[in-house]
Amino acid sequence: MASLRALAHPVRVSLIEALAVHGSLTATQASDLVGESPSNCSFHLRQLARFGLIEQAEPVGRERPWQIAAGGISVDTDAMVDAEFSAAAAAVNEMWIARQAAAETDWVRRSGHEDRSWQLAAFSEFTVRWLTVEELAELQREVDQLVRRYGERRDPATRPPRARPIRMNVSGFPVGPPTDQEG
Repeated sequence: MASLRALAHPVRVSLIEALAVHGSLTATQASDLVGESPSNCSFHLRQLARFGLIEQAEPVGRERPWQIAAGGISVDTDAMVDAEFSAAAAAVNEMWIARQAAAETDWVRRSGHEDRSWQLAAFSEFTVRWLTVEELAELQREVDQLVRRYGERRDPATRPPRARPIRMNVSGFPVGPPTDQEG
């Protein structure tokens, strides 16, 4: 529950997003990106580390950069049996969804200034399909497997030329309450 609260702070979310894009950052480097003081960034980075969400990266000289913890960041949905935890998880998810929507809106607004190849490669899809719970679970596993293929590129040396950080949000969920047809 405490790690979930750690994710609910806007400065911490900005720091996590900056780390996801840049790989590793010192508090000073992060402060330039998120618009907070180095000391405030340092405090929030330590809080994120306290809950195992980020970790110290390999030191570079006297610099002590941070990076997202190995394995990434996720919320254990099996723990969502507690009403307080479920409410906290919903609040965090709502914030992340809003930030994703804002980022996608930003892309739409600036995409006309991007190279045509990036314009054609980017996508946003809305669709409705009829699936069973088993099929939805299978689809989730398949999407996760596809996305994980590109997950081991934290080190810039492992990235192909012209690779850019790509923000992705993939979701699948039932529309509305259960129907009489389910059962």
